[in-house]
Amino acid sequence: YLQSRGISENIARKYEITIKDGADNILVFPFFDEKGNLQTIKYRKTDFDKSKDKNKEWFEANCKPILFGMKQCSEDKDRLIITEGQLDSLSVSEAGIDNAVSVPNGAKGFTWIPYCWDWVTEFNEIVVFGDCENEKITLLEMISKRFPNKVKHVRISDYRGCKDANELLMKHGREAVRNAVKNAIFVPI
Repeated sequence: YLQSRGISENIARKYEITIKDGADNILVFPFFDEKGNLQTIKYRKTDFDKSKDKNKEWFEANCKPILFGMKQCSEDKDRLIITEGQLDSLSVSEAGIDNAVSVPNGAKGFTWIPYCWDWVTEFNEIVVFGDCENEKITLLEMISKRFPNKVKHVRISDYRGCKDANELLMKHGREAVRNAVKNAIFVPI
């Protein structure tokens, strides 16, 4: 499944992604904090069918909502790339860019902020690589309003008609993802 989405075995191993015991159609995304402590587990059904399945993704109960990929970030606190989905942060990492994380539960879920505030504010700048929907980038408004960091975003033209980082990787390759991050522009004050 991950290979079909442009994610290599190397990146899957780096992020410690596995499958659920006895269910090879369910991916397991472990969410480790910056110290390497497991805080959350998210499951994704790879053969999701709307007509018969209740949920495509779900979390282990009673876990702390944090950003996916914190443990895998480098010590360099210059730039943090925040995406909307786990496959998107994996796509940024697949393109050779460090410090790519994703929010745990989509563009409207901000329960992670109190748990990640101190860590996120250590970065010099944030690049928002949310989903591009109707000429707007998800996550951008919330992150630019809530965090004191300098905030940049991927230019809409650099999405090249794609919805997110994973689609950009699949359709246009690693270089397109690298360019999207490199060409990110500041949010006007």
